[in-house]
Amino acid sequence: MRPATLLFLFAGCCGYSTHSLLPSHLRTVGIRPATNTTTQPGLAEALTDSLAAAFTADRTLRVTNVEAADLVINTTVSSYARTPVSYSGDSTASQSVSAYELSMSAQVDARDQTRNEQFYKGVATARVTYEPASKTEEEAASEVIGKLASEVVRQVQIAW
Repeated sequence: MRPATLLFLFAGCCGYSTHSLLPSHLRTVGIRPATNTTTQPGLAEALTDSLAAAFTADRTLRVTNVEAADLVINTTVSSYARTPVSYSGDSTASQSVSAYELSMSAQVDARDQTRNEQFYKGVATARVTYEPASKTEEEAASEVIGKLASEVVRQVQIAW
């Protein structure tokens, strides 16, 4: 057999796997209602809903009620900021903001209820750049919350 053929055959044996990185005893996740320490209203509720949707879409852990869950997720929205990132106009007096960056962070605490121990603790952050001419801040906030929820799922999965 040619060396290139052998290399091809053995290359398929390592690297990528579709198996979960989580411990086998973690099969379900419960999501406590998020809290919000920012002045921006509605973020906690939106993040809670997005986390449930993100874990459901991921399908690694089945979303269930907190009391029956193997893993329980607590989140606190800790920052929300809208920052201008580009301007349009010729002179300083006539410049206007042409794009903003919306960023949001959340403290994440995942507790393994089966073993009664902390599984993961950290901060998740997401950012979205948007042009106010084509997207409202509310639409951008919805997008950044979805990205933040996906980042929480990712961090929890690679924590072990």
